Amino acid sequence: MQTALQLLDREGLDGLSMRRIAEQLDTGAASLYWHVGSKDGLLDLIFDQLIGEVEVPQPEPARWREQLMEVARAGRAMILRHRDVVRISIGRIPMGPNALQVSEGIFGILRAGGIPDQLAVTAHHLLFAIINGFTLDETTELGVEVEGPPDEQTANAARDYIAELPQERFPNLRAVAPYFHYADNDQSFELLIHLFVDGLSARASTGR
Repeated sequence: MQTALQLLDREGLDGLSMRRIAEQLDTGAASLYWHVGSKDGLLDLIFDQLIGEVEVPQPEPARWREQLMEVARAGRAMILRHRDVVRISIGRIPMGPNALQVSEGIFGILRAGGIPDQLAVTAHHLLFAIINGFTLDETTELGVEVEGPPDEQTANAARDYIAELPQERFPNLRAVAPYFHYADNDQSFELLIHLFVDGLSARASTGR
């Protein structure tokens, strides 16, 4: 498993194959198939092992909001450590032992915070959708070579362009143009998870 993870981190999902793993282990691909059944089975095992890196704290009812954000940060950090994890997750329902343990911990936090069970299930799904969606942009950006100026220069160029749009046609864009500057990903993610937890708390307070 460690060999497969190292190959994934180094070369990405496109470079991960049973043949390449077998070469690294100095064995035959047939031996790997005997152990894991298929490449899809291998990806299931890899995905579950990586999910196991996400630490979920023991529920503290008074801190459920902070704890949920801690899990979100840990999930993002795991994805940023391992190339193409989000691509592997697409279409998979995580049901391995590590994934089940993480989900159990998350539901423990949500229920300790007074989140109704039906809303907790939706929140659980949305939490991972938020993490995956945000980090997919980050990891895609890291994995693609783009000819042109750095991100900060690109963002600032977009800001300057919007600021020069015709006022009569684009009054709203012109008004917000100064804020189209470079956005720090850490700060953006913090805002996103705070908005998510605040909205979840407000929703739960209505009893729905």
